[in-house]
Amino acid sequence: MTDDHATEDEHHHHAYDWQADLLAMRDATAHYYEHQFDWRGHERPAGFTGPRFFEPAPEWRLAARLDSTVPGAGDHAEIATSTGQVRQMHVAGDLVFDAQGAEHRLSAFVSQDAHGYEVLFVPFRDATSGTETYGAGRYVEAPFDSDAPDEPIELDFNFAYNPSCVYSAAYDCPYPPPQNKLPIPVRAGERLPYDEPH
Repeated sequence: MTDDHATEDEHHHHAYDWQADLLAMRDATAHYYEHQFDWRGHERPAGFTGPRFFEPAPEWRLAARLDSTVPGAGDHAEIATSTGQVRQMHVAGDLVFDAQGAEHRLSAFVSQDAHGYEVLFVPFRDATSGTETYGAGRYVEAPFDSDAPDEPIELDFNFAYNPSCVYSAAYDCPYPPPQNKLPIPVRAGERLPYDEPH
């Protein structure tokens, strides 16, 4: 093998395969709802064949910046939930990004992912909410390094997912705050799992 080939192979090995990662996540999500999801006393809905997704959309992989100068950043907030409770959250600030020719902002909250790493939790609604996507909104998470808050943050709406209460009303799901309504359609990530809105 020549040095050229070695370099090419090494580059290929280290290149991030975004679409493969996305599809693997979708397979894992489908497996979870098929085999592990607790319906909490609710019947599996008629016509449910597993989660449904928009086609992978590279244009919805966005670079955002965290604006921690907005009022309320660094404070605790109470977010209303689907069961009438409130969820205590820590406000990181606004994620600011450009999409469809305009600047947009979404309030982001510090949370932890399944592995215990800090992430930004971003509950949102958009122009598809209630028709193509769940009416109460969806969630997307973004990596967050509190030691480098000024670094660009990848906000990838292809990984947007439905709250569990789209499947069972027994779950307690935070609602997106009123300011987290985007005026544009985000056709990326998880769609309504049914043919008709439930």
